[in-house]
Amino acid sequence: MKLIFRIFHVFNKLINYFYLIYIHTRKNIILGKSVRIDNKTRLYTNGNKLEIRNHVYLRSNKKGYHAGMPFSTTILLDKQGAQCVIGDNCRINGAYIHAKSRIIIGNNTVIAAGVNILDSNGHEINSENRTYGQDAPKEIVIGNNVWIGLNSIILKGTHIGDNSIISAGSVVKGVFPSCSIIQGNPATIVNKINFSK
Repeated sequence: MKLIFRIFHVFNKLINYFYLIYIHTRKNIILGKSVRIDNKTRLYTNGNKLEIRNHVYLRSNKKGYHAGMPFSTTILLDKQGAQCVIGDNCRINGAYIHAKSRIIIGNNTVIAAGVNILDSNGHEINSENRTYGQDAPKEIVIGNNVWIGLNSIILKGTHIGDNSIISAGSVVKGVFPSCSIIQGNPATIVNKINFSK
């Protein structure tokens, strides 16, 4: 049985390797050094610019992850001119990122499974027909060294300062300063991180 698992592991690594080679051929996707992308990860760019900087891991493999992973990491850039930049040394574990405008993720940021980052609502607020029309997107900026907990939702126009933590299950909208601990629905600052302790 161990031999079968070992063979499967090697086979999966080979698939990941060839998937990364395929991604390198896509001119609108810029990959830095030592990027790892699991083969179940989905990158839908529609010709828009996706930049994944150095030492980033886009994880979609549940094996070895410390919590449930409801879906594979997906990045969707579906409106003309949409952009996503993922900074150096980030780990994105089974998260969904949907940019119609721009989503920037800073360096050393960790995003847990089940997180949704959406820079538009998908529908207009003032509408007599909910099945028609889309709202205007607003960029999302996530700072450096941010930890976004399981199943959180980051909504359009949100700016999260460096060194912040978003507690699991939070629904986040607004501008938050550096070193904030953000929690709840709607999310508020519940504490501050103090590096001097």
